[in-house]
Amino acid sequence: MRSRLHARQVSGSVPKVLTVLRKALVVLILFAPTALITVHLDDRGPRQTAANDPLAVVRSYLKATYARDYRTAYGYISAADQRVRAEDSYVQGQGEFTGFTARLAGKLADFMDLNLIDESSEGDRSKIKVEYSVPSSEDVSALVWDWNSEKLNSLSTGEQALLLDALAERKRSGNLPRVQGHETFELIREGNAWKIFNDWAGETKVKVHTVLAERSDVEIKLLQQEIITRGEEPFQVNLKINNRGRQRVVLAMSHLIEPTEAADYLEMIDCGLGQRVVLAAGTQQEFSMAYLLEKSVRKNFRDLALTYAFEIKK
Repeated sequence: MRSRLHARQVSGSVPKVLTVLRKALVVLILFAPTALITVHLDDRGPRQTAANDPLAVVRSYLKATYARDYRTAYGYISAADQRVRAEDSYVQGQGEFTGFTARLAGKLADFMDLNLIDESSEGDRSKIKVEYSVPSSEDVSALVWDWNSEKLNSLSTGEQALLLDALAERKRSGNLPRVQGHETFELIREGNAWKIFNDWAGETKVKVHTVLAERSDVEIKLLQQEIITRGEEPFQVNLKINNRGRQRVVLAMSHLIEPTEAADYLEMIDCGLGQRVVLAAGTQQEFSMAYLLEKSVRKNFRDLALTYAFEIKK
């Protein structure tokens, strides 16, 4: 079920789409957005890891983006895209993992399977379609404290080893839930190397903000502060809310869209965050919201701002 946003300030939620679709959206956006992966490819000979192999470049790019190693990922992006978005802006906008959290994400990345569906090249351009099977980060979240970097990075060396072993054992026993999907990449040859072409110059940039009406023990963190939509794909906003206090907290939420006229063309296709959020003392929750901007008006809205406003209810 889709809900069109008719007003500048919108409160409430819509029914969730099917769980399978939501998980697929999570993985697709995090790739763009939208994941944590290394790729297992069929043997393609000694050129497999070379920069002049388009499929190897896609593999490396997916590995870096899924592991949230965005500085490495940026190196695989075309010069045309890099002129639109600087490296620091890209990295800060996506929200990278650091410390043991990054190592843990890379471990999950090693469990991804990727296969080539179609590949075509013409001159200095190439198009590659791949299918993948990746561990579901949502289904292991309980094991890794909901990807709470502060907790993960504070683990002792022994605790880190136990957690990595637990994930490896789940993989060996086949008890690691997976999500399947596919994606198409365009690449441009630059010298002797192939680069991922995202066409950022022709897409819409979405800046995301949060506002908390008063000072409190509640911490709200966006996983991506800047998102660039891709073609007709939806874009996803992910945020974490952490109640560091000793008392239960109830939050009321609304969100604002600017420019205001864009609200008539923005569809909310999955809302994981309702207008009322309840957090027990010392707990953290993560929420995901997915939106789709109508293709016919993308050229009219190159820059959007989406603000989530929270108020603590007594």
